[in-house]
Amino acid sequence: MVLDKALFKKLNTFSKNLCEFYNIEEPKNRDTLCTYLNTLENGLELGEINSLFIGMTLYEFITSKEVRDRHTTARIFEDIFGKLIGVVPTDTENRTNPETSEVIRNYDSLCEGLSWKISTDLSSNKREKADHKIDNYKLSIKTLKGKLYDINGNIEDNSFNGEINIGSLSHRALFLGITDRPLTDRRGGLGSATQMTQLLNEIKEDGNFDEFKRRINDFVSYVYEDDILIVFKSGYKMDITLIPSETFVKAINCALNVPYEISDFTKIWSRWENNNLRINYLPLMKVITEQNLKYHKFVLDLENVYKEEQFIKNIKIIYDLIDEKIEDLL
Repeated sequence: MVLDKALFKKLNTFSKNLCEFYNIEEPKNRDTLCTYLNTLENGLELGEINSLFIGMTLYEFITSKEVRDRHTTARIFEDIFGKLIGVVPTDTENRTNPETSEVIRNYDSLCEGLSWKISTDLSSNKREKADHKIDNYKLSIKTLKGKLYDINGNIEDNSFNGEINIGSLSHRALFLGITDRPLTDRRGGLGSATQMTQLLNEIKEDGNFDEFKRRINDFVSYVYEDDILIVFKSGYKMDITLIPSETFVKAINCALNVPYEISDFTKIWSRWENNNLRINYLPLMKVITEQNLKYHKFVLDLENVYKEEQFIKNIKIIYDLIDEKIEDLL
């Protein structure tokens, strides 16, 4: 625990040292973040000391077999990421609803006689999206359980969670006036890809599919304006995908048009749960790659940390010293 606190306290120092050693800018936007992650990737390959400390922290607290199933790892990763880049998670701030665009406010005319407005719903949805704000660059972070790799790079467990909770999106706003069906999650039309496919086919048969596509474009463009960083906890590897916001919007729109079918769209846009939208990573990436949309991928080979014998030997010495001092106090 003492060493854990010391590591957390030093994370920003390790990060700054890494940037200085490789003569790169500290991450403040998409381009510099990609350069930083690529540098960390290379630093781990080369056994650079700051990269080793960062890699060890990520393995011990996020990706190892012993901890990766814990629900707390998502928040811990946000804290570690914040320490590395020198910012705090946005959930420590007092958030207010952002301004809505004229495009979104125009939809409020559909709410005449109702006790709620589409613009208020969507503004509230947007408020909770970004996990980190680096200057003016906003980033939403998602951690998922990936395939489990052992120290030799072999797959120990093939199980993979590709479902991403991308936060709240008002389904009452999206479907208002498009369908007369009362919609809820679970078994109410929105609880599975099968239910969603059936609902959208009905909407298409009723002649309202173009309106649905228009709202998808407008709502997604407004609510999901932050880049998405997807982190797979994979034991001795950390697989990272950075999806630019414009890529995410384009991919969702592409999946609603030829050559794709409604069933292709609902493989991505699969279900709501408690007003939170769940999407699937692999079908999303399939559309992104097929449409040649921009994204960034990094793989941190954390096993390299534990193959650096002198580094691990020194860490053991530190652990032994802490243990010895504790014994002296008893």
